Amino acid sequence: MEVPRTSPGTRYSARTDRSASLVLYVAMLIPKPLILFIDAYDSFSNNIISLLEISLNASVRTVKIDDPALATDEALHEELSHYAAVVCGPGPGHPGREEDVGVMKRIWKTEVPVLGICLGFQSLCLEFGGVVRRLKGPQHGMIRRVNHAEEDGKRNVGSIFEGVGDIYATLYQSLCADIGQDLIPEKLWGSEKWKSTKQCPDLLPLAWVESDLSEESDSGVRDARVLVAVQHRTRPFWALQYHPESICTNEESRKVIINWFKVALHFNRTLRQPRMQTGGSSQGKFATRDSLLSRFESFRLMLNGSAGFPVGEHFRKAPYEHSNGVDNIYYSRTVDLPGNTSVAEIVESLGYEEEQIILLESSNAYEKAVGTADVRGRYSIIALDIKDSLRFEYTTGSNQISAIYPADAMADKYTTDLRQFGGVWSFLAQYVDKRKVQDGKKDSPFWGGFMGYTTYELGLEGIDVQARGRKSQPTSRPDLCFAWVTRSVVIDHVKSCIYIQQLAPTAAQAQAEQWMYDMGMRIANTSYRHPLKPRSTTNTSKPGPSVTTPPDSEYESKVRDCQESIRSGDSYELCLTDQTTITRPYGASWDLYTSLRTRQPAPFASYIRLGPLTLVSSSPERFLSWTEAGKCELRPMKGTVRKAPASPPSPTRAPSSTSPRKKAENLMIVDLVRHDLHGVCGSGNVTVPRLMVVEEYASVFQMITVVQGQIPSPLSIHMDVAEADQAKRTWYTGLDVLAASLPPGSMTGAPKKRSCEILQSVEGGRERSLYSGVVGYMDVGGRGDFSVTIRSMYRWDDDFTSTEAEGEEKQVMEKWHIGAGGGGYGVEYTGGREGRDADEVEWDFGSFLVYEYKGAQVLGSMCHGMVFGRQAGRQILNVFDLQGWVFGAGVG
Repeated sequence: MEVPRTSPGTRYSARTDRSASLVLYVAMLIPKPLILFIDAYDSFSNNIISLLEISLNASVRTVKIDDPALATDEALHEELSHYAAVVCGPGPGHPGREEDVGVMKRIWKTEVPVLGICLGFQSLCLEFGGVVRRLKGPQHGMIRRVNHAEEDGKRNVGSIFEGVGDIYATLYQSLCADIGQDLIPEKLWGSEKWKSTKQCPDLLPLAWVESDLSEESDSGVRDARVLVAVQHRTRPFWALQYHPESICTNEESRKVIINWFKVALHFNRTLRQPRMQTGGSSQGKFATRDSLLSRFESFRLMLNGSAGFPVGEHFRKAPYEHSNGVDNIYYSRTVDLPGNTSVAEIVESLGYEEEQIILLESSNAYEKAVGTADVRGRYSIIALDIKDSLRFEYTTGSNQISAIYPADAMADKYTTDLRQFGGVWSFLAQYVDKRKVQDGKKDSPFWGGFMGYTTYELGLEGIDVQARGRKSQPTSRPDLCFAWVTRSVVIDHVKSCIYIQQLAPTAAQAQAEQWMYDMGMRIANTSYRHPLKPRSTTNTSKPGPSVTTPPDSEYESKVRDCQESIRSGDSYELCLTDQTTITRPYGASWDLYTSLRTRQPAPFASYIRLGPLTLVSSSPERFLSWTEAGKCELRPMKGTVRKAPASPPSPTRAPSSTSPRKKAENLMIVDLVRHDLHGVCGSGNVTVPRLMVVEEYASVFQMITVVQGQIPSPLSIHMDVAEADQAKRTWYTGLDVLAASLPPGSMTGAPKKRSCEILQSVEGGRERSLYSGVVGYMDVGGRGDFSVTIRSMYRWDDDFTSTEAEGEEKQVMEKWHIGAGGGGYGVEYTGGREGRDADEVEWDFGSFLVYEYKGAQVLGSMCHGMVFGRQAGRQILNVFDLQGWVFGAGVG
């Protein structure tokens, strides 16, 4: 329990502590008013719940719009009887479609105080005579001034805008409510806009967003009068079209929520019939997820303890010595980082460049900081002896996880049914939890534990989106692959030192210390070399690479499909992606990585040879990190502007910092990420310390935001049975946040679930696989760090072919996959891939591949994985016998 704050000089005693605990305990016994939140599968819902619980000192329960337990009117009325008020939340779709609003439509037949937000607002207006139509200019992520009645002196007794000043609020809407406002002549608008219209006599307008269309707008504004708040004249219904929970909506809007609840409680005391019930059971659930460890515990108890055996016994008599590790302790040795030595040189000096390895590198650690933020990384981590490590693999939909044991154990594969653990994430959570290490080198971010990757499709499974085309995926291509790393090297680029580390039992201390000593000597003897240069992959005797890109017609059709989904209200933003494949003679993947890290340094670069996969990445985007104390940080990156050639470093040359559209793109994902974090950390435990900061990289300007959450500590005071049951739900770790946040919102759009469903259709069910997934680690010390897999290429070991022309040597060909994409959010598309102006679709383009051919650079501009610079594209197809493979600027 957190110690209560005292004034300076106050002595704090055990009696004070007991008294404070008693006060807190008594306060917990006083029931808070209950609010029911109706969730329409939106990605901002948890932010609203946090706003309600913190602002109103209320407790919120939630049900889905299609909850089968509320299918009858009797069941709905019984459920509503437990609550002081109801909030009908935002969501994708149209209020006239039953599948989009579900139980919301029936709420308006009741006499319970209700606040509608966004979709809930539109549902209320539609129910009482309004028409819901498309905006001429969609307003997603746009911040607008709200003109409310109190400002104009139109004071209404008990108005929810009473005492409220200027409101600047975020809009997320392609649709608007039409109550006949456009029929009012301009000369009468000032007085008539606050009156009910003939079309909707039961609705009283409370607020508008108004625009002078004669003025130029860079926010896509094309509607002069947009209704954003109403109340019913005789029934306890209010609604807001804008989003009061958005990080960019100002604090004045909080007063509106407080006023609404005061009026709602007054209605309950004076007019509500029938009266509220106290006690009894309800269908409403907590907004926070059940923790992964509690799910594991629930299944263990349900199975009468059968899930509590050592892991090896679940893997069909797998070797116990490789599946235990619960008694390992941490050993380390610190050596100086040799001067002028790169991470790549260390890998080569240790002899691991041709072996299975996981390298997470801050390849820009020594780059000069540019722009308005320092984007350099501090640590690089090398996981060693991967071929001798236990590895877990999981493919979506299989309910089976495989344990692959090292070569000295004949590389045997064992499987177990994940349903006994509560799913793949619960399995991983309990595995790490049993192997926690308390003491280690505090300056090292990773002591040992899981390192690996997850695919985009694994994230889809977590939000109940069916990945199309999964039957065609070879079983040898896992969606989750983690190695249990016991030997590692961590380079601290700030302190210029190296931590050589091993997890081993006490009995193996001598061997561990000898191994660390040997590694230290190898590193110390690393000879001085100039920075690595890309090695030539040119061989004129081999067949040239072939490139497969989607055709122009497909691209334009997909963009139009996305724009239609946004305009119809089914999504606020979509991140459309596609894929280019390159088939070339088999070559050293390490050479590709060393070339990439030299020319496009990034804070979250990675080189992974793990099981059947090889990944080469220069990702600039951290997805999620967490500390042993439960502090989580997500760093959504959205809003990319390509730099001009030979652009000098300059914080004033950051065009994305002034564009409302770029800000809107970032804002939508920030609010989505806050929702994901609130689902684990709970109300009031999420902050945004840095909002829309522009970072400058070698080839692009990027807009990033830092979102932080704190996993709450369990209460330590006495709890009754019900409270104890609730506490079991909160055994959270950073892994809970990871599972709750996939797939990365910056690669999907918002709302996440509906957007992913749309993208599955638009992208034709093509797998993104590694692209749009994450790469990183979760260690035995309770920390974790993952980056988004963008600006990358990967290959599978089962994707090799052979060519053999008559009289020529047989050639082995490998296929590399390259994904790219961009976000669209609701402006017109006029066709074509080249050129961008205010009338064209706002998709993020970028030069994605840069090749060096006979000393000259050839630039291939990519959007969604397709060459759109036609001349450059033809050159790439013709000159793919290249001296270097290097990534340039891209949106992903």
